[in-house]
Amino acid sequence: MSTIRRFFDQNVTVSRLKTISGYKKTHQSTATVEGHIQELDQRARQTLGIIEQKAWEAWFDVDINIIEGDRITDKNGIVYTVHEVVKKSYGTNQHLQVILQEYNG
Repeated sequence: MSTIRRFFDQNVTVSRLKTISGYKKTHQSTATVEGHIQELDQRARQTLGIIEQKAWEAWFDVDINIIEGDRITDKNGIVYTVHEVVKKSYGTNQHLQVILQEYNG
């Protein structure tokens, strides 16, 4: 049986905002996971209300802990911000569908 995992072609790093002391916060790596990222087409971006920025769609294993606001760093060092996470937990192709925007630090 073939699943969506066969398309996971790169390792990415997930980082999340954490308090380091008092009011100081920083993004700290939480995991390195396999997934797939591709650019989101203009029509899909408009539907999501993402007009001014580039956006990407990514897929990861359904059990990966990714939430809105996390950052994803790909194999080329490009950093994305997680805009939306949808859990597809039915059938044989269970996965997370994640919408990413380019990070403007």
